[in-house]
Amino acid sequence: MLVRARRMMVWLGCASVLGLSGIARAESEPCPCSTSNQSVVSEVPCLIFRASVRCGLSSVRNACAQTVTLVDWPLSSCSDSVCTQALAPGDEAGFIFGREESESERFVEQSYTVQVDGVDQRLAISAEVTCKDVRDSDGCAAAPGALGVAGVALLVGAVARRRRGA
Repeated sequence: MLVRARRMMVWLGCASVLGLSGIARAESEPCPCSTSNQSVVSEVPCLIFRASVRCGLSSVRNACAQTVTLVDWPLSSCSDSVCTQALAPGDEAGFIFGREESESERFVEQSYTVQVDGVDQRLAISAEVTCKDVRDSDGCAAAPGALGVAGVALLVGAVARRRRGA
């Protein structure tokens, strides 16, 4: 019984030192803005949108059976401010939505044009945007180090008991 307890302490110590102490990793900056209550008014219901403000890009995915052309959109792939791009079925494009304003809470609505079978159709995307100051947090990476220290303490305790013959 005592041998099992010692083995368990050694095993937990090794697991803490080797396995859990490597958890620390770099993460991307937290996003200061979030969108909610997104709404799309469109005569092309098979276009799927995700609106994002100030972090990442908004996206549009063509779930239609035919090609849809985005006419004069602020696409991320544009070298100018706007460009036109054809989206085949299943294709996706990133675009910039609502970044020109910097208020902490606002309602953003922007209109775009799509072309289906040669016919221009308007659509509007709107969302409530909330932005807040994001500050760096202190000490977040300390937890994996603490786990490593706990593992070393378990190992040292097990070795010391074994040498004492207890």
